[in-house]
Amino acid sequence: MRQHPSSRITPAGPVAMDPVPCTTPTIGAIMTFDPHHVMARLAVQRTIFHSEADFQHALAWQIQCEHPDARVRLHTRPTREIRLDLLVHLDGVRIAIELKHLAAAFSGVVAGENFELLNQAAQDIARHDVIKDVVRLERLVADGLADVGWSVTLSNDHTFWRPARKVDPIDAAFRLHEGRQLSGTLGWAANAGKGTTVKRDVPHVLAGHYQCNWRDYSTVIDSSGRPRDFRYLCFAVAGVPRVPGSRLAETPVVAPAPRLTAVTARDEILEAARTLANRSADKTFSVHEIVDQLRRQGSRYAENTVRTHVVSRMCVNAPDHHATVFADLERVGAGRYRLV
Repeated sequence: MRQHPSSRITPAGPVAMDPVPCTTPTIGAIMTFDPHHVMARLAVQRTIFHSEADFQHALAWQIQCEHPDARVRLHTRPTREIRLDLLVHLDGVRIAIELKHLAAAFSGVVAGENFELLNQAAQDIARHDVIKDVVRLERLVADGLADVGWSVTLSNDHTFWRPARKVDPIDAAFRLHEGRQLSGTLGWAANAGKGTTVKRDVPHVLAGHYQCNWRDYSTVIDSSGRPRDFRYLCFAVAGVPRVPGSRLAETPVVAPAPRLTAVTARDEILEAARTLANRSADKTFSVHEIVDQLRRQGSRYAENTVRTHVVSRMCVNAPDHHATVFADLERVGAGRYRLV
């Protein structure tokens, strides 16, 4: 369903509202919106989505719940050429948000609901389009159509946060793996085929500098009993000053980064591990002890998420080494672990 640009999101659908007058935002007002906090709260309600549209509506409603006075718009057109996923008016600040839901195949029942996600493939084009969103947000802020922008990409496809296996992939400039720095002019490799670059052959020019820091979103179990991780990538986008004869200036004007209040499963597990290591004579602990400690800490993460992190994603000598993402823990005996 297409959302009217002057409507407010509600569980039942859009409600017509008066236009929101633009005011000069303050840094304090910009920092009142923390997408990481919103994503953490959303993960409690929704661990998986059927589609990008499903993700968009759920996030819009979560923002409305977090900020009842905000005015949230879906699918607006700030200009004739640009269609924006979300526009949020909060405390006099216009927040432009672009979303991506990049799915690998998944089949399973989650919270009593059946999910059948198809493998979207074409990861090279998807990476290109994520960066295209960032360029679009930079221009919206530069043109005075938004005060700050956020790009949020949610995926269960590990190829997005892991480095490329090929030495020279055609989308090397667009890679989004953990720790990657994005800046400057980014384009396809010379050997990229026309089937890939058609309508995407103009290089992207980023005014700002962005680091890829993927965060844990959720872990769900598929129909074969395997845990499947969803992670998200978030870029804070600031505008650039307008100069005569140029749409974008070379030096970005970067607003202070919003304070990040949400913590990941990895953060909480490491905190619990340090606490347990300090109590133990041999500095070791079990998965069960980690789970119990997290409950005492008031963690919101499910036990299966914690176990998957400890025995696989955070363990340097896990049986399936391909599942390891962080070198945080080492298995030292039957069911015993220690910090690396």
